[in-house]
Amino acid sequence: MLKRMIRAIKEYLLIEQHHLLTPDEDTWKLSVLRLILLSGVVLTFAIIVHSSYAAYTQSLYYVLVITFGFSAVLWMTLALGKSRIALASTSLTLTIILAGCSILFFTIELSSARYGLLLFFTLPIILRLFYGNKAAVAGMLFNIIPYFVLLRNESVAPLFGIDITLPGTHVYLSSLVFLFFNFCLPVAVIRVLASLQKQSSLNREQSRKLGQLVKQYQEIFNNGGIPSFFCDQQGRILQANKSGRDLIQQAPTECEYIDQLFTLSKPLVVGETIDARLRSDSHIMYKIQPASLIHHKKQLIHCFDITHTAETDRRIGELRRQHFNQHYSDATTDLKNHHFWSHQFAQNKTRKHSVVLLKLANLKDINLQYGFSRGDEVLADVAALLQNQLPSAVNLYRFPGAKFLLSVDQDQCHIDDISRWLDKHLPLTALQRNGEARLMFNLQWRAGYCTAAGFNAAALLAEACAIALSQTSIDQPFARYDSTIVKLIRQDTRRKDRVKQLLDEGHLALWLQPQVDQNQSMTGFEVLARLEEPNQSQTLKPHQFLPQVEKHKWYVLFSQKMLEKTISLLENWPAELPAVPLSVNLAGPELLDDLFYEKLLRRYSESALLRNMLKLELTETSVLSSLDETKKRLTSLANVGATIIIDDFGTGHASLAQLIDLSASVLKVDRDFVERIETSERHRKIVKMTLELANSLDMEAIAEGVETKAQLALLLQMGFTRFQGFYFGKPAPVEHWIARATTNTDTSAPPQRMTQ
Repeated sequence: MLKRMIRAIKEYLLIEQHHLLTPDEDTWKLSVLRLILLSGVVLTFAIIVHSSYAAYTQSLYYVLVITFGFSAVLWMTLALGKSRIALASTSLTLTIILAGCSILFFTIELSSARYGLLLFFTLPIILRLFYGNKAAVAGMLFNIIPYFVLLRNESVAPLFGIDITLPGTHVYLSSLVFLFFNFCLPVAVIRVLASLQKQSSLNREQSRKLGQLVKQYQEIFNNGGIPSFFCDQQGRILQANKSGRDLIQQAPTECEYIDQLFTLSKPLVVGETIDARLRSDSHIMYKIQPASLIHHKKQLIHCFDITHTAETDRRIGELRRQHFNQHYSDATTDLKNHHFWSHQFAQNKTRKHSVVLLKLANLKDINLQYGFSRGDEVLADVAALLQNQLPSAVNLYRFPGAKFLLSVDQDQCHIDDISRWLDKHLPLTALQRNGEARLMFNLQWRAGYCTAAGFNAAALLAEACAIALSQTSIDQPFARYDSTIVKLIRQDTRRKDRVKQLLDEGHLALWLQPQVDQNQSMTGFEVLARLEEPNQSQTLKPHQFLPQVEKHKWYVLFSQKMLEKTISLLENWPAELPAVPLSVNLAGPELLDDLFYEKLLRRYSESALLRNMLKLELTETSVLSSLDETKKRLTSLANVGATIIIDDFGTGHASLAQLIDLSASVLKVDRDFVERIETSERHRKIVKMTLELANSLDMEAIAEGVETKAQLALLLQMGFTRFQGFYFGKPAPVEHWIARATTNTDTSAPPQRMTQ
């Protein structure tokens, strides 16, 4: 409890250690005020009580008013905080002055009145503590007046007839002066001196640490790895570290200024780094970094040796230039390439111009005939020809492959006149020397062009020109970009992706079309492909997906899936249907795929079911246009037992010798001939001759595309025994033929399915 009270008193009087160490002026002023006031109030408490009682017994109430008035002022001043220090110090000063005046003017006894003059003599100390030296001097000068009063040795009381003299006044005032001079003022001085001692100790410690830091910084400065100089504002060297002194010693002449040591590219500016060369050796470069020491009006200049860095930068710059040339230039033609054009386009989007993507269409033929090195030489010569024949305002760039790009301002040529402009300026021949001989190359140009307006990206503009270029042909070598083409390409791309997805996900469906004999008994089925859209309950017909298969050369994928499904159907043939052979169509190019061919050959050689029940159809056109290797592979398949059918016979104009070489055993007469036998004598003769040709080669003939009874009658008269067409049934799923066989009560029970 006592410790807490002591701690609280110390905290109130602001005499804890942290209070003594703080440099805050208001803190020690408030502490001094509280020490003077609190010690005065406490020590004079007995005097106030006793004198008040004496005044009360003698009915001297004005003495009570004066006494309690001073006490109240002192207590209220004690309540003031740090924010009211000015008011508190003023209150204390006025209290001392008023107390001195009261004693001097209201005490009749001269010996007692002198105590009031003593209070005035404390004013210089009080004023110095709270108001500074000037106030203290003013207080000292003011005390000359009390001094003269003291010298007169005459009482000036009572003023206004007021006498506050009590029987013990001399004792009261003697005790008051004693307590004030012996306790209050010494306590205040002790508080101030304590702070000064603490601050002095702290300052000495800080000075010691600062001295150590200065020594450390001086050592760092002197032994730093880079030359450093202290200079005045004019650049005069005042001090240099060890590295700096070494530089000065190397100088051929005495160096008093920094610019006598270095060749400066421009005057030194505070905060601005400049490059400089050493005067004693111009190959050595330094980076000069001046820093202003504002408070000392000096400059601290650091000098960094960048000789090696500068050389490295030079080499890097050279490498960058080489990289730029490699990245933005074409080595074959020395023209700027597509990367450079893309960079330039991004910086000149607002320029009104047209872009032409040129292609040397026959460069591939030149490479194949003369070699790639000759092709590169032709490209280089063509680039030179273009530069010579095109207007100088036209920008020419080399693009990958056999392509060039022209950037043509609209004031050079309007977009509508590009075709005529190209005809006028494009070179048509290139001359090359081959030893003593000279080679003349005809140049076949294709061009797609587009206006740059509306394109924010170079890649999109180049793509538009490439799309236009893809629409060119021999008859139309130059084409302008048309946005509708993009729509068609996107539609085709979506169609392609959808067809590929349906094939990959196994949505290929088999539809069957029957083949019959002269008695209209079923002798076989042709397997036809369909693609089923699972989410739309829609079936895609051949004309909706076969063009994509042919365009993207998915022959192997498509034929493999057709064969797998057909073989699976044969192995699980419905009992409701007659066990008749199936024929499946091949495009021809898939037979050149070694893996596909070897697998198909192995299947036929190992399976009697396939040899007896699966026939392979190829169109006459595809067989005639195929390579000799394809024909050899067809012969190998025929030798292991596969039945080869020539489909659409008559459209390819095969000769007798070619038919013999094909190893085919069945001919299918094309529907284009069959459908016109009713009205055209010539078509009847062609069909008749085809039948006779097949009979002469011991080949079976099938009339395809029979749609009417009259056609059937004419074909029977000619001697045909096998038929196929809508007259006998349209292509339909297997389930359709099962249902038809089940509901046809006139049909006898189907024969048993053949087994392996």
